[in-house]
Amino acid sequence: MGGHRGSAPTRLSIKAISRQLGISRNAVRRALRRDGPPVRAPQKRPPSKLEPYKDYLLSRLAEFPELSAAALFEEIQAQGYEGGLTILRNFTRPYRVRRREPVVRFETPPGHQAQVDWAHLGTHPLSGRPTPLYLFVFVLGFSRALYAEVTTSTDLSTLISCHLHAFAALGSMPEEILYDNQKQVVLSRTADGPRFHPEFLFFCGQFGFRPRLCRPYRAQTKGKVERSIGYLKDRFFCGRTFTDLTDMNLSLERWVREVANEREHATTGEAPNVRLGRENLRPLSAARPWHGGLPPSLGPKAPLFKVVPPEVEQRPLSVYEEVAV
Repeated sequence: MGGHRGSAPTRLSIKAISRQLGISRNAVRRALRRDGPPVRAPQKRPPSKLEPYKDYLLSRLAEFPELSAAALFEEIQAQGYEGGLTILRNFTRPYRVRRREPVVRFETPPGHQAQVDWAHLGTHPLSGRPTPLYLFVFVLGFSRALYAEVTTSTDLSTLISCHLHAFAALGSMPEEILYDNQKQVVLSRTADGPRFHPEFLFFCGQFGFRPRLCRPYRAQTKGKVERSIGYLKDRFFCGRTFTDLTDMNLSLERWVREVANEREHATTGEAPNVRLGRENLRPLSAARPWHGGLPPSLGPKAPLFKVVPPEVEQRPLSVYEEVAV
């Protein structure tokens, strides 16, 4: 194998080393006089494109630890940042509060379902006194197109008004809307099925959509609206200030129209407004006139409407049973 076992290694002359390496003999002599291999001086790296923005990012995260990297990316892009999102994510990761994302996805066909929910936004000073604020969110299941509005109440009249605003903003209605067990929608659950609020169910009948309820203790079945609420809190509300409720809702409406419904959705890979054109929703012209409240024949003493729960009867959810008046 190129030599005898146990033999001493061959020592090359300075001339031979010079010839093999293609360097001068003096360079070989200098190298041999050193105690170890030559140490290359560290090369200076060019400064990161993120460097000028790090102080700003840290100050924002100190005030709003839940700000996502994507939201911060938009902010510093507006200031002239030309770098990528990856280095920003790597820099902000130790400072951000991380959420556990749901894994299971339940998809619905076009035009079939929307999901509705409320979120509490805390108490804010309005008109000189602390006022609780609530976020109404309506999201279409197939397209993920959403409508959002901030209110000072979650009562039935506010809930219905928010539905009307959502229908008008999106231009149409789905076949059914999924809710949790809020008292403005369902008064109780029994072995016979849920007992819906009569005025709310009458509103559903006038507009021709079915109300559907999440199974008890299974709120994850409305994950699309839950994720939309988290998205709005992270990307719109966190780090912003507003002069009053009108300013907040005008800013929210514009942001949802220009950003939320135009972005490429992480799950569908398309912008919600692009998929909205394929939703095949029911036109608003199909709805009956709504004047608010129950008609006299269905006043407060009328029996409560019932709906057969979908988990009991495996066929399309029926809105009305026969009503005795």
